[in-house]
Amino acid sequence: MTFAQDPEPEPKCRTTFCNSISSGRCETLALSRMIRIVRTLAGIAERDEHGERKMQKHLVLSGVKALALTLACFGSFPSQSIAAESCVTWFASNGPKWREPQDTAMALTEPHCYAWRLFIALNWPADISAKAPNQNAIFGADGPVVWETWRNANNRAPDTAFPPNGTDPGDWLASPAVSMVELPLSSEDALPLQQLERIRTMGGSNTAIPSFDVDSAQFSINETRLNKETYEFIRENELYNLDGQKKLFDSGAADVIFPAQAKEIKAQWRKISEADKPRYHWATHTESDGTVTIFGLTALHITTKDLPNWLWATFEHIDNKLPEDAGGRPGNEGWKLQSVDKFACSARPYDCEGIPENIGLQGTKWQNYRLRGAQTDFIDSRGNTTLLANSQPEQGFQTTSSCISCHARASVNGDGDRLKFFKPNGEGFVGPPDPTAFGDAATGNRAFTQLDFVWSFFRARPKQP
Repeated sequence: MTFAQDPEPEPKCRTTFCNSISSGRCETLALSRMIRIVRTLAGIAERDEHGERKMQKHLVLSGVKALALTLACFGSFPSQSIAAESCVTWFASNGPKWREPQDTAMALTEPHCYAWRLFIALNWPADISAKAPNQNAIFGADGPVVWETWRNANNRAPDTAFPPNGTDPGDWLASPAVSMVELPLSSEDALPLQQLERIRTMGGSNTAIPSFDVDSAQFSINETRLNKETYEFIRENELYNLDGQKKLFDSGAADVIFPAQAKEIKAQWRKISEADKPRYHWATHTESDGTVTIFGLTALHITTKDLPNWLWATFEHIDNKLPEDAGGRPGNEGWKLQSVDKFACSARPYDCEGIPENIGLQGTKWQNYRLRGAQTDFIDSRGNTTLLANSQPEQGFQTTSSCISCHARASVNGDGDRLKFFKPNGEGFVGPPDPTAFGDAATGNRAFTQLDFVWSFFRARPKQP
């Protein structure tokens, strides 16, 4: 899932960025944050030096700003208002809300606010042909949004990043964006990748999942999409087929590093009624006989490489909260973990059920979506593992779901094998990854190349002759 949940409220030193640094109990956290900032800036410099992708100047400056903020907090500084005001000030400004944020400092210090910035920018109505935001559109208007124009990870989609024959998927604009809802309905799309792998891990036995039956009320459509920077990195490095990934391992690479602008989304759609349309972002599917089915967006994962280990955020429609037997929608498991949103519920962020005020959500369909949480690290300041789950794609294992921990295992070896998504009992991996899973650092023997938290590489197929 995408929300970091503690079993109890975090210590006071964690409530604001500077408080966390000034408190002796949190010196380790402060140093960790400084190291992350330095690593981010070093990564930017390295990418520039090798010419892989020139970074925007404001991204570097935002990293410097974050480092300066960290250092400033060691002195007397009115820290109580910094984190709150920076985000509020941005949303109160006249700046374009459709512009994708690229703010390392905010992602690091205010992940919940940053998640909402991403939510608005990526759900902005799209200029479909340009695969970009329609700057003249009104937020909340019906029709495709920005992330729906990104490249699809699904092999059978015409705009796929991973063609089933392993060939070059072409230029970013070469294939027009096609909604997954518009494609012929298939049980292949009923479950997200992690659910399919969970079934395989458990030997085919798993009842706590949405139905495969396309005619059932539970049928849902899942999709994963890659933004331009993610897609072009994969294409430029010929990682869109399994041959290229195996070659990467054989080259001796320990890992790959995506550019800081890289983003992915994972979305889930469910059948809804005509009466539900005003409360959902929706799309329609038309059968060959003319039958029209309406699908509403129920879940949206967003992840961005603004931080070295990415920032993870997950959103759900409020209807998902109730399980089916309590008046919820068919197939709902309900929310097994509390929502955590320090931006919408600053006074009581745990079990938050509201949305932020005055950021443009009220009066639109998007006011019915909730941030379940955001995740930036494997553990909290006291060493507790962080959890993040969405009741839709993580149905059946919400309480052992950690986006960052699962994706840290994204990998490949010379045979095309990968680390497992799940433990044999179907539980997810939580906490920091086991370094020995990737090889023996002492001897230099590598077992797997780490793929920078991107499980979409799993979709790659061998190149056909």
